[in-house]
Amino acid sequence: MNVLLLCSQGMSTGMLCDRIAAAAKEDGADMTVWAASEIKAREHVDKADIILLGPQIRYLKARIEEMAAGKPVMVIDMMAYGMMDGKKVYGDIKKAMGV
Repeated sequence: MNVLLLCSQGMSTGMLCDRIAAAAKEDGADMTVWAASEIKAREHVDKADIILLGPQIRYLKARIEEMAAGKPVMVIDMMAYGMMDGKKVYGDIKKAMGV
């Protein structure tokens, strides 16, 4: 599964990407997770199976959903984002994808 995390600059989610990937690996899931800035979203959405938005750009959800053409778009839980809780976010991804 390919997971794209979008945030305002594409930098603050790097650590969270690593933690989500570690949680997926621990669960035996094949998952690629990467971050990009919301400005570069168009360059990345086609490669993603699900798009996660940092809480600071949740106001862009409708625009990203339109761009993503039916792919799930999920706002990351603010507490999980702040705590860089990759396991929580990974669990939320699984729920969103029906896994």
